[in-house]
Amino acid sequence: MKQFENRWIFEFFEEKSDAIIKSMFGGLALYYQGQLKMLLSENAGDYSYRGKEYDFEVWNGVLIATDRIHHESLLKQFPFLVNHPVLPKWLYLPFTFEGWEERIEMITRLVRSADPRVGVWPQEKSRKKTKKKSVKKLVKKKVAKKSVSKSKKPAKRH
Repeated sequence: MKQFENRWIFEFFEEKSDAIIKSMFGGLALYYQGQLKMLLSENAGDYSYRGKEYDFEVWNGVLIATDRIHHESLLKQFPFLVNHPVLPKWLYLPFTFEGWEERIEMITRLVRSADPRVGVWPQEKSRKKTKKKSVKKLVKKKVAKKSVSKSKKPAKRH
């Protein structure tokens, strides 16, 4: 597993029974109290997305999982956050922003306090339709095999 230099931001949560830290999108995701709260991404060097240049690295910081309805209040409270260019419904704190360590501590305190503005419920995994199709194909193959084997039976000799 990739080693993350800034994994320390999750230290408080590592001992919590209702916290899960796991790989996601090449980063580390924090699930706390059932919700996806933050994503730590350490991929330096990429300053552009879909032809647009940014003054920060797009995948080198911490993404805060939230819904757009909370952006206004969160941005007012934490004006150093920006919308993530790839996942615009999430807010973002790039490592290149001045004082990011103190700022991420402010965000982790917000997460620890169970602020309802931070976090999204994971979507339930739906069953793939391809499985249903493959079952139908198997049934058709079995029916076809039976009809072929019946037609290949040798004629009875008297």
